[in-house]
Amino acid sequence: MTAKSTGSSARRKQGALIEWHDVSYTVTDQVTKQKKTIISNMYGLAQPGRLLAIMGPSGAGKSTLLDVLACNNSSQGAALSGRITVDGAPRAARQFAFISCYVQQKDVLLSSATVREVIHTAALLKLPYRGMAAAAKRELVEATLKELDLAGCADTLIGDETIGLKGISGGQKRRVSVGIELVKDPRVLFLDEPSSGLDSEMALGVMSSLVRLARKGRTVVCTIHQPNSDITDCFDDYLLLAGGRTLYGGLWSGAVDFFARAGYSCPSFKNPTDYFMSVITRDEAAVDTLATAYAKLRLGLLAEAADEGRATASQLGLSATAADGGWSTYSTAGGGALSATPQSSSRLAEFAATAEAADDGEEMKGGGTAAAVALDVESGSGRGSGGGYADRADVDASGALEEPAGPLVPVWFQVGVLTARVWRTWIRSPVMLASELVQYLFFALFVGLMYFRFNDKLGEGDFNRIACIWFSFAVLCFTPSYTAVTSWAAERLLLKRELDQRLYGINTYYLARYAVLLPFEMAQCALFLCVMYFFVGFYPSAANFFIFFAVLSMFQIISEGLGVCCAVVTKTPTSAVIMLTFVLLVLLSFSGFLTVKTPVYFVWVQKMSFFTYSFSALLDTEFAKISFVGAEGQTVPGMEVLPASVDTGLTTAQNIGVVAAQVGGMELIKLAALHLAYRLKWL
Repeated sequence: MTAKSTGSSARRKQGALIEWHDVSYTVTDQVTKQKKTIISNMYGLAQPGRLLAIMGPSGAGKSTLLDVLACNNSSQGAALSGRITVDGAPRAARQFAFISCYVQQKDVLLSSATVREVIHTAALLKLPYRGMAAAAKRELVEATLKELDLAGCADTLIGDETIGLKGISGGQKRRVSVGIELVKDPRVLFLDEPSSGLDSEMALGVMSSLVRLARKGRTVVCTIHQPNSDITDCFDDYLLLAGGRTLYGGLWSGAVDFFARAGYSCPSFKNPTDYFMSVITRDEAAVDTLATAYAKLRLGLLAEAADEGRATASQLGLSATAADGGWSTYSTAGGGALSATPQSSSRLAEFAATAEAADDGEEMKGGGTAAAVALDVESGSGRGSGGGYADRADVDASGALEEPAGPLVPVWFQVGVLTARVWRTWIRSPVMLASELVQYLFFALFVGLMYFRFNDKLGEGDFNRIACIWFSFAVLCFTPSYTAVTSWAAERLLLKRELDQRLYGINTYYLARYAVLLPFEMAQCALFLCVMYFFVGFYPSAANFFIFFAVLSMFQIISEGLGVCCAVVTKTPTSAVIMLTFVLLVLLSFSGFLTVKTPVYFVWVQKMSFFTYSFSALLDTEFAKISFVGAEGQTVPGMEVLPASVDTGLTTAQNIGVVAAQVGGMELIKLAALHLAYRLKWL
């Protein structure tokens, strides 16, 4: 290797050696209540500097194995047996989370953000607030963009074709998903079918990026479905599963020979993976034959893979993984310093060329790399190529791992980051923003023209005023609540994924969301009221106007809360709209306008409804300062013509106080609904 590449090797990321021995995973069938084995008696290893590809037909257990290795399995009633080690030590789930990341199959990205903003937001939420400067985080983001070949589209929106927002391609979105996890500088990457749903060129681009990450020293493990021959050239190690059993595990270069020795020779000029899949899906006996053959040759195949892994680590300048300076328990070379084996010498030149090319593509303007600017989570110091399992956690005097003390990012900083993101989402969603404003403006004009210029005639002016206020409440209950249902459908998946990753908590999300949403709602209410109030001719008083504004704003906030609650407790937007419509119609029915006397069995609805107190407050505010002229010319004070059905028995101030209390109660209910939905896995 050249002097430059040797220097870069000194700054490489030290991956982790993951080994699993006799691992089985069973779950309880929810219908029959019987135990079902998903994966059975599996052995294998994933090594630093190498890419392990896991394949198999549907139901083979490949995603389950990936979840087990990544500590991402949380099924109720599941049982895991066997032994999993990381760098020779028993795996501890919490500590392992600090050095690994998991990229799920489905891309869940904010469509209104740019590529750079998405990765930068991830960096702000995942990297330590103290001990790592903002400039270092930005530098790491830029390094990640270059590492994943995203620099050219860094300022392009993610986009969403379903809403007509143009953005980046599918392959670029998949690399952005990798970049979100890569900013925390993990030693191990797990990916669930990273090429799924992409065309051959995009899939190859994603896999090539994963190879570059592996050549930087990381351990990369992925499941994959139907790779073409170009993609299979990216494989270092290969694991083939079927029916929860291992049919082959070892070097990719040895898979064809293994099948041939088992009686299944791959035809010339045929993609080996296509042939393997056709054999095990069309010939049931082949699964038993291959599983039996592998059981006999397993130790030798894994030893060969481990020896090749030692050679890879030596070539990449990585340190030994075990505390005694050894490598894998499967290795035939035993402990001692890392060195190349005769079996691996044929691939050393290829590794050198690939690793050097990765270095060339990684260098930044300042001469550093992503690994060079990444800082240790606890100490804040730069991390080099060395390190063991405790790379991201403290080690006490006895050598035991300790979890980091306290959160890496304070709550107030998380709120600030998320608030900025929510603000950008609203500003960059012109369709949603315009549709909201158009709705409020249209209904304000419609109501204003329908009741244009009230008169003071008794029986006409009083009824129009009451009807206008009631209709305004109808507008401000349906519009914000339906908007909440539709926006929740777009936010739900991203919220769930980020909560699962513990980037922030529900309280943080709530504070950030409503720090932006409440001013928008109040602005929309102000727009509606400014047009409607003066069009229809309510009493021209600043005090009255601001009382209307306060009550309508609180009413709107409660309505939005009802929409959120209905959306959270239902599975689909359609179900949420049905439930919400039912609730709002019931509350509207007993506000005192549609019935002269509320049936005794519905009085409780009227007493609880925020419509009742909001309606009464605004009627009292308006009618207290006006009078009407009867048919015989007599003057009748406004308060005397108010129907008894709208009288709550409270003063105007008391009605407003009740509505304010209901706002506080709704916010608590909304927050509790979010917590409950996440705890019960309704998100």
